[in-house]
Amino acid sequence: MYQFGNGKILCLECGGKFRGKQLRTHNSYTCTTYQKQGKDACTNFTIKETDIIHIVETHLKLKGVRVEGSLCEHVLRIEVKDRGFKIYYLDGSNSIVNDHSSEYGVKFKY
Repeated sequence: MYQFGNGKILCLECGGKFRGKQLRTHNSYTCTTYQKQGKDACTNFTIKETDIIHIVETHLKLKGVRVEGSLCEHVLRIEVKDRGFKIYYLDGSNSIVNDHSSEYGVKFKY
């Protein structure tokens, strides 16, 4: 059901892991520390699974990688901090999402 579960998404704010959850219209990931202990333990930040899929697909296409099977097989880990995240791939490359270098919203770096 969730492509990026199994501890691949790590929270650098508290050291916890993100877990998939079903919202009304989509799958998303949220820090388990926040879910269990609230805002005093960690920040509330949710990542839509469709956003991760789009970023990984785009990154792999730009590198000329042909995907057969799950996109998750290409991802080593995803680190989340300051409402942004960095995706590390098995080939040593990465994608950065919302590194706060722009005041106008999300910025991607491949």
